[in-house]
Amino acid sequence: MIGDAKEPFIVITSLAFAFIVLIALVIFLTTAILEREQLRMQSEAERAFNSVFLALQDSTTKALKTMQDENISGIGVYSSMGRKVLSLGNVPMTIPLDRFSTSLDALTKSNPNTGIATYNRETGMIEYIRFSRLTILLDTGELTLTESGLLPTPIDFPDVLYLHFDGQRYHHRLVVILVIGIISTFTLISLFLLVLSIYRNNRRYREALAKQESLVNLGQAARTLTHEIKNPLSAITIQLALLKKTLPKQYTSDLVLIEQEVNRLTQLTNKVSDFLRNPLGTPVAVDLTELFTALIKCFDKPIRFISTQRVQIVIDGDRARSIFENLLKNAVESSTERDPEVEVRITTDKKNFVHVFVMDRGEGIRLGDAKKIFDPFFTTKIHGSGIGLSISRQFVKARGGNIRLYAREGGGTVAEVILPQSIHPVKLVEEEEK
Repeated sequence: MIGDAKEPFIVITSLAFAFIVLIALVIFLTTAILEREQLRMQSEAERAFNSVFLALQDSTTKALKTMQDENISGIGVYSSMGRKVLSLGNVPMTIPLDRFSTSLDALTKSNPNTGIATYNRETGMIEYIRFSRLTILLDTGELTLTESGLLPTPIDFPDVLYLHFDGQRYHHRLVVILVIGIISTFTLISLFLLVLSIYRNNRRYREALAKQESLVNLGQAARTLTHEIKNPLSAITIQLALLKKTLPKQYTSDLVLIEQEVNRLTQLTNKVSDFLRNPLGTPVAVDLTELFTALIKCFDKPIRFISTQRVQIVIDGDRARSIFENLLKNAVESSTERDPEVEVRITTDKKNFVHVFVMDRGEGIRLGDAKKIFDPFFTTKIHGSGIGLSISRQFVKARGGNIRLYAREGGGTVAEVILPQSIHPVKLVEEEEK
């Protein structure tokens, strides 16, 4: 039993741990692939930069041809303030060096001959920038930077080298990687929820199957016991009648006590027989108002009855009486120290079902007993048999209805019986006039 109680915790915890590891692995792989793409972009930018600036050493024409081959839109030489000095192709007049300053400072300290490549979401271009520590000859046809650094017009010494090229393919690869990562993560989460649902359904099925098997075994045992008990009870009843006639009156009280206990055992065996045999019985039209009016008179505590409609249902008369008598008895006995304030309310819904509420202000149902309340022979009462609610539920379900017990707001218990309505309700004109 302890192992069965721990099984859900162990299984669910193990499943959760396994799927968390898998999700972490997916996130790790996605991050690693994204970093690989970043390095790949950096490598492509470095290669393009080296190709173009090596071609510039020969001629501008060769540089333009290399730019076309490398799919580079433009290159430029910028001052330390970010202003364009020289350029080939289409590049901006100024570049925001503050956006690259942190990365460039780190690169300058670690590897001054390396630049940084970034993807600009606004333009869809990959931008590569690095500090220049070389003397560069760049002939644009209008302006020449010589080895001595002399230029036709005085300008700042070029400090920053810049190029950009189309980054749509890089961006597309990033989007595909992210989408696959997100889909994989949600797939794993969905798979976890599916496996968890399958496990819970399987556990409920196994519990229901075990309960069904126990009920079958219990039914066979109960059938044997009731048969074996009825014969001795019949003999005791006969002997008890003889003793009443032969013994002196001083033993009358003892005989009455024996008779009461014999009757209690007889009622118990009859209830067990009811539980085992066909629960449907012989359905007839039963007026709930008349039934409850008769039942309320059998109890010594006041019971409030509320119904604005006279409702008839088709059910076996004895079984209907057994159902509601048992619920009223439980409600009346729900509190021994104070008035349980038992109340019965009957309503109907649009789906043609009758709802009978038997409510009390008793001790209520303990949390641990909620799942066992309908189990045969389960009871919290000292003198109870624990068979009443099981029989009632079987009778109600045989008529296509249901019975529920739940906590009442403000304290107490509500027993709700739901049964299909067979005859349309008739308003109680007499009660409305009153």
